[in-house]
Amino acid sequence: MRKRLKLSRPSLRTRARPPKHRSVCGSQFSAANLPGILQLQNCTDCGHVQYPPAELCGACLGSTLIYKETACTGTLLAQSQLHHSLWEYFKRRIKRAPWPIASVQLDVGPVAIVHLTELDLDTGDRVKVFSHSDASRSVVLIAVPAATDITTPELRQAVIVGIQLDKSAERLKGV
Repeated sequence: MRKRLKLSRPSLRTRARPPKHRSVCGSQFSAANLPGILQLQNCTDCGHVQYPPAELCGACLGSTLIYKETACTGTLLAQSQLHHSLWEYFKRRIKRAPWPIASVQLDVGPVAIVHLTELDLDTGDRVKVFSHSDASRSVVLIAVPAATDITTPELRQAVIVGIQLDKSAERLKGV
């Protein structure tokens, strides 16, 4: 019987990172959104905007999809709080407080699942969505109230630091 190395067990590592398993389309989405501005797939044949990314257009099945800068405003459809996770990164964070997530109907059409920064938002409230490259270098979407200024990288970074998405989840006495 072989012993498992401690370093290969995520629960024993000092720093846990967010999940980084992405499909080819997910990796392309991450590459397109690295600057922090929301860019979604647009079909060059029919003009349909889609999220999540896919290999074919969801409206016309066209295969020529390009990423374009997209309006970042939307409406909050629903919100929830993550109380349990299989990922060590989120397990450590939800020990302190539940992790808020939401679904947002973007003004350009698609519905996106996002990290939520404010808990006092209600269904129907207007929000802004922007992208952020997390600790595993995968892009995630974050929603803030519509009145929040996110026009510069410094202002977006302040939001990221506020919800602690800028660093790994630390564990005391890890390997």
